[in-house]
Amino acid sequence: MDNSRRWSAGLCNASMLLYIGWLMLPMVQVRLKAVTGVLALALFGVGVLLDGETLKAHWRDFLPRVLCLAALPLLLIFFLYRGGNEMLGFYAEQVMFWFPLLWCAYARQRGAKAVYRFVFPVMLAVVVITTLTTIGWLIEGMLREEGKVYAYARSLGDGSEGRQVYLNELMSRNIGGYGFIYASVFALPFTFFLAGDARGWRRFGFTALYVLQLIVIALSQYTYAIIFAAAITAAELLGLMFRALWKKLSVAASLWCTVAVIVGVFAARIPLVGWLKKLADALHFANIASSLSQLLAVLRGGGIVEGSRLDAYATSWNSFLTSPFVGGVFSGQAELGMHSELLDALAGMGILGTAVFAAGVWVIGRGMGKNIRQSDALPHLGLQWIALAVFMVFGTVVYAREIPLMICLCTAFAVWTAQEKSSIIKQI
Repeated sequence: MDNSRRWSAGLCNASMLLYIGWLMLPMVQVRLKAVTGVLALALFGVGVLLDGETLKAHWRDFLPRVLCLAALPLLLIFFLYRGGNEMLGFYAEQVMFWFPLLWCAYARQRGAKAVYRFVFPVMLAVVVITTLTTIGWLIEGMLREEGKVYAYARSLGDGSEGRQVYLNELMSRNIGGYGFIYASVFALPFTFFLAGDARGWRRFGFTALYVLQLIVIALSQYTYAIIFAAAITAAELLGLMFRALWKKLSVAASLWCTVAVIVGVFAARIPLVGWLKKLADALHFANIASSLSQLLAVLRGGGIVEGSRLDAYATSWNSFLTSPFVGGVFSGQAELGMHSELLDALAGMGILGTAVFAAGVWVIGRGMGKNIRQSDALPHLGLQWIALAVFMVFGTVVYAREIPLMICLCTAFAVWTAQEKSSIIKQI
């Protein structure tokens, strides 16, 4: 490898290491500001330019990726009204949001081991650190106020004016917010796979990490995060049980078998939600109890509470029905609930615009998952992707840069180790 390519690989590697350390450690992010994220992107850009061999051979492939990365934030700003009055800042955040997808696609295409050096161990380390510190501060709050569970993570997801000093204080304590909590949710299938694939002390370590992720998700008081974490855990455990009963059953088939159980749970949704509300009340999870109370009222045939999340869904859905193909932005009639990525996209851009947006995402990450079928982690990653798709119906993703970072690196790790014909565990 000549000097320019060696420097190229080093800069591309450094860009992701810097991005991970800055984004996944809130105490670092609040001190080093957004300019650090911009610096990470700049390092990647210089690294790509120095790699004359790969860029020369694939520039027709790489240029559309960059153009789509630049265009997708504009669609979100002008069609989905994301970013509010901070359009420039939101645009910069969105470029960072799609950066992991571009990085992983480029790294897979280049295939150089030096690009991946230390990326996955560092990601694992910072996830463990932020998980522990977030749990620690939440427990400290419970001990200080007679069992009261502070919604620190929910506070960090609140973009209201006049709260920046308080939010900076929470981040300086290294408390993970909305993005970190949901990234932890989507990490669960991969963590479960690592725990099952490992042996000895590593199995104990990954099992402990899985339990810690469940704890931080529960203490966060994000209702949907808890529901998704419970569903993922149930699917993984049931799949494990099915494989124990039927030895020849594959991992993918065992996970599909859990669909029947999910249907049964849905049939018993009213008593189940009622029980969960009582449990939330008993645990002093006031935010969760309020959400479950509204959901229970709707399931029993009551009306949707004005201003609730369910009301936001109805707003976007009804707006979509007025102009299903091209959306309501052009006519000025789009009404967005701002609580569902998919429903807002359909309401603002219609089916055609949403398809164009999805195509742009595909262009950026095209080829990132090549050889993924050779990885034993594929069924678990499939569960991760299904969970993300469902969540986009019920929640917002574009404000959480940690989510694409987590999902892309899980996929990239599985692809790279399959390409190297190496066990994932041996590379950690």
